[in-house]
Amino acid sequence: MATTKSLYADSCYQVRAVTEDDTGIKVLREPSNPNIEYDTSWNIVAIHGLGAHPDDTWCKNIGTPESPQWVNWLKDPNMLPSIASNVRIMRYGYESAWFGSDAIKQSTTDAAEEFLDDLKGLREDSPNRPLIIIAHCYGGLAMIHARLHSKRWPDLLSFTTGLVFFGTPFRGAEGISQSELLQAAIEEHKVVEAQALRILDPGNDPLEDLVTDFCRLHSVPHKAQIACFFEQKPSNIMAIVGKNAQKSFVVSRSSGCLDESESTQKYRLARTHFDMNKFGKPSERGFTKVAQVVKGMVEAAPNLLLSRLEG
Repeated sequence: MATTKSLYADSCYQVRAVTEDDTGIKVLREPSNPNIEYDTSWNIVAIHGLGAHPDDTWCKNIGTPESPQWVNWLKDPNMLPSIASNVRIMRYGYESAWFGSDAIKQSTTDAAEEFLDDLKGLREDSPNRPLIIIAHCYGGLAMIHARLHSKRWPDLLSFTTGLVFFGTPFRGAEGISQSELLQAAIEEHKVVEAQALRILDPGNDPLEDLVTDFCRLHSVPHKAQIACFFEQKPSNIMAIVGKNAQKSFVVSRSSGCLDESESTQKYRLARTHFDMNKFGKPSERGFTKVAQVVKGMVEAAPNLLLSRLEG
């Protein structure tokens, strides 16, 4: 099976290449007891970041390198599914390799449009279900782009009740020296697509406009709840191209968090940028934090939707 180095690697290791079968929305768990007459179930969908695999992004090895035992917290019955019994849990996958033989010219616009198309088709049988979206890094930028440009599916705005961001660089990835990273990638690989990295550059106008418009959208009443998780441990970002460098914070607290408000909260995780989205057991402190946040969003969703309808 083809492999490539991942953008989300704190050490130099190989990850599975994303095939066509891996792309799109995949249902990991259906609601345990959906009510046909009155649908009280929810949808949760998770979006991975740049240069990552849509399944492996959410997996942690609780075994050894020789005898791995992978746990996907999105579908393990003792983890995310245990938070609420009536949730359809999905993950969204898109091709995102930016160097190597599988490199693709990708943008947040491309990822957002494909996400909307796939989600619309999957929700045709239950368009009124509350939607909670979980995203890591670049996936969060694609998510907010989808929220802003959802003419293909207007209900995305109406029925989204919760947004969970893991290390999303709202103000750019300050820990990445793009020139050094690109040069190292060029030295090792013949094909490099730098377009996707440009949106991560701190201070770039398209990113600032995207986040400003998103914040303006969320200044309206009865807005979705937002949780921003930020990393507390530095990473060796150059490891993704087989190099060693001084560790740094890929996405700082100031970049990874939107301004706090009644509906927007910040949470710290004692992890690196590359493992803050991976949990192996329910007792992990990081998971208990995330579980509490998501459970609160699930419980608040019905009243939030009711307030929107009445407002």
